[in-house]
Parts: sequence; structure tokens; C-alpha cells
Amino acid sequence: MKEKVVEILQEVETAQAQKVKPKEILQRISSYIKKEPALTIPLIEGLAKIPTSQTAQLLEKMIATAQEKGTIKSIKRSLYRLRQKGVRWEEEITQDKPVLRPPQLGEPQGYVGAMDSTGSMMVVVTRSRPLGGVQAYFSIVNDLEGIQSFELNNLTKKGFKEFVDGALSSVEFPVAEAPGGYCLHLLKEASEISQRLAKPLPMGFQDAQRDMQDVKWEGPIPIIYQFIKEETVKDQVRLLKESGDLHKINPFSSWFLNPDEVQKYTEAIRKAEDSHIVLTPQQKDARLSSIYMEALQELFSEKKRSLWKRRLEEVAYILWKTGKGQEARRALSAATDLKTPFNPIEPNPFIWNLMLKSIYVQMEPYYEEREKDQGASLIVTP
Repeated sequence: MKEKVVEILQEVETAQAQKVKPKEILQRISSYIKKEPALTIPLIEGLAKIPTSQTAQLLEKMIATAQEKGTIKSIKRSLYRLRQKGVRWEEEITQDKPVLRPPQLGEPQGYVGAMDSTGSMMVVVTRSRPLGGVQAYFSIVNDLEGIQSFELNNLTKKGFKEFVDGALSSVEFPVAEAPGGYCLHLLKEASEISQRLAKPLPMGFQDAQRDMQDVKWEGPIPIIYQFIKEETVKDQVRLLKESGDLHKINPFSSWFLNPDEVQKYTEAIRKAEDSHIVLTPQQKDARLSSIYMEALQELFSEKKRSLWKRRLEEVAYILWKTGKGQEARRALSAATDLKTPFNPIEPNPFIWNLMLKSIYVQMEPYYEEREKDQGASLIVTP
């Protein structure tokens, strides 16, 4: 966005040098603002760096047509800075029709829910309506399957707030506010996955896309890097080690690998446990360790590591927004570690514990049954 603002400001300076009237310059830059509303404030602030009377007249024409309070305040600040720089101009009253027309709908707001271990998360985008109330787009997206559900509801602002506070969020899967532009980006990513899988997009989704085509996201992806810089968590040994404890908190406590993917390794462990070959404890531990390492390498290919990396990053944002900053940093430390293959001696603690608990939950009935059998064998019959 910064480069775009610089480009427009250079165009303004060139136009002023060519004696183009402020009215015509305004028409030019208004086309940019209409396409990318996020440029409005940075552009107005940038105009204060062009200390000419034409710039002041341009800003006055903008303030005569602006509707948003934030835009008007920004224009006034820029005019004040021009006066401080000694710029003088003849103020004029214009009867021109507004060039910067207010949008029919307000700026979008968004909410994202914590992702589950299948890669599904809730994404909500709302936009206020001119006559009151909000349009609310509710969707469930999945990083493997695309858009799973999508629906539009018109609600009062009070009704929407009550719904968010009462039904949208839960202890297991908390919800956090997020910029509307970022939420729309998540929807776009999910729609591209659906299209690659040749899955039809939900009814009403394309209409929503058209309604929101003026909204852009210029921030980092994933959004957590807007708050925590990667270099502050990358290669931090303590944070990475502590990431293994994240499974004690929500939503990670409910994260497990797909049982079908784990079954192969649980069967191998059962065979090792039931083997009639006499092994020393050290030999048995070595056999089990080899099964675990084989599972780690096969279950977490480079593509799968990238998938889990993004899942950790999205949940890190939820943790950050819900006041769990240190946990968010641990999640990001684990995520950045997934860029490279696992260290065979000390593999990623978060992923290692995810795999172990996923295997154990399938092995638990086996171990319980074996304990019963061993207990029964100790009973001496008369």
C-alpha cells in the first residue's frame, strides 16, 4: 500500500507542475480511492508533504465532499500542517457534486474462531447497513476442503452482539475480532481450495464477493505477524521446548491426528508389545522408538508440516487476542520450526506430543485390557 500511495503522490506533483486544476486532480485520485478505500487516510496524510497552494485547494475540495469523520479529521490535520509550512491559498466555496461518495455499506468487521485439528474454523464478516442493522456472513472454512458452509443473515446490531457473546464463542473454541479485510482473505483462500477440488461454491457466496470487492487486505498473512514478528520467536529454544505444553490448553487439548492415519503405527506397537521374542527393556524401547520416528517422518511430510504450521499461526492469533500472549509466542515458535525437517534427536515438541497423544488415545483400550489380563493371571485358584 505504501508504494501505491507514493505513486499517486508523484502523479499529483506531476499534475500540479503541468497546471492541472485541483478539481481534475481530485477526479483522478478519487478513482484510486474508490477501488482501494484503505488508501484514503495515508494519501491525505501524504498530501501534507506537498506544500503548494494547489494541494491546499485539493484538500478543501476533498473535505467538501467527504462523509466519514475520520477522513474529515485527517484532511483538517493536513491543511493545518500546510499552514504551518507557510502555504497560503484562496479559500473557495464550491457547489460541485460529491466526488467521494460514501459507500452503501459500512466498513466490514470480522470474527475468526479457533481452528480444530481437522483444519476447520469459523469466519464471520459483518457490514453495517445504511438504514441500520448489519449484514452478517457466517461461514465455516477448512484448509483441506475449502468452504464447508456459508450463509447471510440480516440482524440488528444488538441482536448480532448478543449472538456473538452468547452462541458464537465457547471455552473450547474461542472467537476473536479480526479485520474484515483479513476475514475476506480467508474466505478467498477457502474458495480457491473449493475450486481446485471442483466443488461448487455455496449459494450466495459470489454475490457476497461482489458486495465486498472494494475491501482489500494489505497486512501480513497470517495476521498474527502483525503483532508478533517472526524473528522474535524463531530459533528460541525455550519457547520451542515449552510449545509441547500447549496441549494442556484450548483449543490444542482437543487436537488429535486423524485416527486412520495413526492406525498403521498403533498396530505396529501392538505387535511389538505382543511379540514372543524375548527382548531386554532397552531393546524394546529401541523398537518402540523406531516406530515413533517412522510415524513422525511419514505423517509429517513437508506438505503436512506446512499445513500444521498455518494452523498453529491462525490459532496463535486467537491466543494473542484473548490475552494469552506467551502461549501465542510458543505456538509461533513451533510454527516457524516446521519450516525445516525435524531434528531427529529433539523433534518439534508440539508435533511430537500431538503424535504421541494421538497414538496413545488409540492404544489406551489395549493397555487397559492387558492390565486386566495380567491382574487375572496373578489370582491363585485353590
